[in-house]
Amino acid sequence: MKHPYKAQLLLNLKAHYQEQSWRTITFFDGRRDEILFVLPINEDIKSVFDNLLAVLTTLPEIDHPSERTVISFSDENGNGYCSRLINPNTQDEINLALIGYRPQRKVRPEELQELS
Repeated sequence: MKHPYKAQLLLNLKAHYQEQSWRTITFFDGRRDEILFVLPINEDIKSVFDNLLAVLTTLPEIDHPSERTVISFSDENGNGYCSRLINPNTQDEINLALIGYRPQRKVRPEELQELS
């Protein structure tokens, strides 16, 4: 398994949320390291996102070395995209020190096609 930490984190998050109507898309290749939850348009993405850190504290410990991971949420049209970086790497820390914030991205509609 190439990304054991992220794979276990994904399983833990899915078990916690237990939302049948949510889709999950992973981008574990390249620099993105992202778990993207795609919620139906009528869901309150902001409140789910705001509660993410509290959710992470309730999840079981993961017995793999930590990996840089972006956990994000969006609706089916790519609107309301928000993300949180956990376990930042050295380059993330340098970027934060140099520019004062982590660059944000927007999710593109083609990324939300039937991938999982």
